[in-house]
Amino acid sequence: MKRIAMIAVGLLAAHIASAGVYAELFDHNLTTNSSQLKQKMYVQGGNGRIVDAEGRATIIKDGTLYIVDDSDKTYVVFDKPTMEKLAKNLNEGMAQVKEQLAKLPPEQRAQAEAQMGPAAAALLHGGEQQWTVDVKDTGKSDKVDGRACKLWDVTRNGELDEQICVVPYSAMPGKEDLQKVFGSFARSFEEMAKSVPMLAGMMASEFSAQVKANGVPVRRRVYENGKLGDEETLVKTWREEAIPASMFEIPAGYKVKPMGPGQ
Repeated sequence: MKRIAMIAVGLLAAHIASAGVYAELFDHNLTTNSSQLKQKMYVQGGNGRIVDAEGRATIIKDGTLYIVDDSDKTYVVFDKPTMEKLAKNLNEGMAQVKEQLAKLPPEQRAQAEAQMGPAAAALLHGGEQQWTVDVKDTGKSDKVDGRACKLWDVTRNGELDEQICVVPYSAMPGKEDLQKVFGSFARSFEEMAKSVPMLAGMMASEFSAQVKANGVPVRRRVYENGKLGDEETLVKTWREEAIPASMFEIPAGYKVKPMGPGQ
């Protein structure tokens, strides 16, 4: 779910009449003091483009997500029909897993389910276990690249998972209502996920926690065994910038391909 959380961060930008928003996120190791690019983000007119360190692009436009693969000039459309198809495949796969687990002795079955993790185990049992995310204001503050930010602790399923340093929307470049824009993206993703109740709950919980923090996380640190780890993700660049409309279009000549199980 960290990927969902990171996507949420990217979608906090605003659509601006005269200019969009460009941002860069870096992974930083506190022990070695080394950094490497994690994501580039472009947002304008309600559309978003997120590019990872390898150059792979994800486009969010009109409530639909497109995964672009420049290596073979193809793209995947991720919308509600796609989600419904994946849900069907997931349910069929889970039925096969349940059938296999039923043949195991109780002790081995319990061990196998534990190794699957809480999310998969919940899906296995019909999704009755809900994915819960909450953020708590620590009352402390810090600075990231000169920006004053408030520290929030993030718990997932009751376990301390991350600490984020949040800058108010008003303190970041962008003249629109950032929270309103973010909410529109969230609703699109939640609508797509309705065919998978467990996944819908995950997304809704992640986005609700992000909204509660009421700002842009300019730093994220992961907890390891109850202690803050030495890896962090930083927003190093966030500026208003005119984004060409072509950044949110599928390049000419690219062909659509079905989403496979691995994706």
